[in-house]
Amino acid sequence: TRGHCGVSVNKTGALGGASFDMPWLAGLVGACALLAACAGAATQLDGTFVYGPGLIEPQDLAAFFDEVKGLGMRIVILQSTRTLEDAAVCPSAEFVYQVPVAWITSFLDNAKRTGISAYLGLSASGPCWDFYLEPQMSYTTNDTLWLLQQFPASVFTHPALAGWYLTDEPAITMWDDIPAVTPFYAGLVAVIREFSDLPITASPYLNGARKYDVSPDVIAKRTAIFAEESGIDVQIWQDSVGADAINVFGSNDTYSLYDYFAALRTVLPHFWSDNEAFNWGDDLLGGGYHPCSISRFNTQLQIVDPFVDTKVTWLQQEHFGSVSPQRFDEAEHMLAAYQALFGLGDTQKTLITAPYYYTTSPAEQYGDPMLSKLIDGVLGDPTNYANDNWVGVLGTVQVVFNVSCAQGAVMQIGWVSAHVLCAPVEAVSFPASLQLEASEDGGATWRSVGTWATPDDVGSALVRSEYVLGNTACIRGVSASATGTLLRLTLPNDDWTFLSEVEFVLVAA
Repeated sequence: TRGHCGVSVNKTGALGGASFDMPWLAGLVGACALLAACAGAATQLDGTFVYGPGLIEPQDLAAFFDEVKGLGMRIVILQSTRTLEDAAVCPSAEFVYQVPVAWITSFLDNAKRTGISAYLGLSASGPCWDFYLEPQMSYTTNDTLWLLQQFPASVFTHPALAGWYLTDEPAITMWDDIPAVTPFYAGLVAVIREFSDLPITASPYLNGARKYDVSPDVIAKRTAIFAEESGIDVQIWQDSVGADAINVFGSNDTYSLYDYFAALRTVLPHFWSDNEAFNWGDDLLGGGYHPCSISRFNTQLQIVDPFVDTKVTWLQQEHFGSVSPQRFDEAEHMLAAYQALFGLGDTQKTLITAPYYYTTSPAEQYGDPMLSKLIDGVLGDPTNYANDNWVGVLGTVQVVFNVSCAQGAVMQIGWVSAHVLCAPVEAVSFPASLQLEASEDGGATWRSVGTWATPDDVGSALVRSEYVLGNTACIRGVSASATGTLLRLTLPNDDWTFLSEVEFVLVAA
C-alpha cells in the first residue's frame, strides 16, 4: 500500500506562524545563486526503505549499500520478507518469500560493512485490506511466527540488526475505531517479543487526510490511542505528499503538512518521518510516482525537521538512485539534485537559479509579472491548476535563462528540469518534450543541446498529475561562465501548458 486551514508560505519563508529559512524564495536573480549553500534549515535524510529482489538483486546489494552510505544515510528498512501472492483471494494464508533468508544474511552483512543499521520487515498481508480482521489477522500472525522460527540465530544476534518493521500500514486517517485494529499489531508485537527485544516500528500514513478532509486534531487523537494500545515502539509517519498531495506550500482550502506533523508531535514525543520522493497523480498514474522536484522534496524535509527524530524516504532505490535496474529513468537526475543540495558525491554539483524572460507570453490570469515563479522554489498545487504558483501558457512555452557562475569557477550545465501539470478537464496537458538550446554569444546563434520526450506512460495516461520533465543522462559540453550562457527551454504543446519551477544542476567540468 504505497503507499491549517489558511496556512500559507510567503516569500520570506514564514509558514503557519513558524519561521523556516527558505532562502531560495528571495534574492535568487544573482549569478550562480546557490540553493545548496543556502538550504541550512533542512537536514538530509537518515535512511530509506528498500524492496528486495526485483529492485535490489543479490549481486547489487554491495553497490546499493555503498550508494546509501555515500548519501549520508545510516538506516535501511527492508519492507517485507514474506508477502501474499499477488493473485491471492482474501483472506489468504498463501504467503511466499519476497526475499530468501540468504538474501537477508547478505543484507545484514552489507549493513555491517557500511556501518548502517538494518530493520527487517516480516510478513505482509499484501492485497488484503482487512488484514486486521479474522481470519486474516491469524494468518499473518502465524506466518510471522513461522518466519521468525526459520531465521538462524545469526540473524537475531547480527550486529547490524537494529529492529523490526511491521509491513501492514496503519490507516489511522481512515480508521474511526482504533481499538478495533490495535489487537492485530499488539499480537504481532507479542510474537516478536518471544524472539527479540529490539525496537518494533510501523508506518502510518496521511494518505486520505486531504481527500477526506481529516483534521490534524482527529489524527492526533487516533494516534495517541494507537500508540498506547499497539505496543509499537516507533511510528514512521508517511507524509503522503506524493500519495495524497498533502499540502507542502500552503493553501487556503486544506490543512498543511506542517499542521499534521505539529499535531502528531503533541502526542508522540518521539517519531520518524517517511518523506515521499515521488510525484502526485490520480491513482498514481500519469506523472504520479515518478521522481519529484528537489525543491519540493527539500521543503518536505524542512517542514518535518522540528518535529521528528529521524527522516527516512520511500524510495531511494527507485526515485534517486543509480543501482537498481528497476529505477525510474528520472532517478539519476533526482540523485544529482539531491547530491547537489547537500554537497554529496564524488563530483562537485551545485543547484542554481537563473534570471529569465519569456519569448511566449503567459496568459494574464496565469501570469508571472515579477519573473520569479519559475525560480522561487514554490511549486504549484497539482490538484488545482488555478493555484497562483502555476504559470499558464496557451500552447508552447519558450523561456530563456541566463546561467552564469562565479569568476574562476569551471562548471557545466549537467541537469535541467521543469515541473509541469496535466489537468485534462481544463485542457492542460504535459508538453511533448523539453527542448534545450544554448548560446554563448548573447543569443546571436543557438545550438541544440538535447530533446527529452515526455515518456509514453506519463503522457498517455490523461489523468490529473504532476511531472518533472528533464534530461535523463548528464549533459556535457555546455559551460556556465562568469559572463553567462543563455539556455533556451522550449516545451511544445497544442493545449495549455502549466509549469511552476525550472531547476538547474551544475557539475564540475
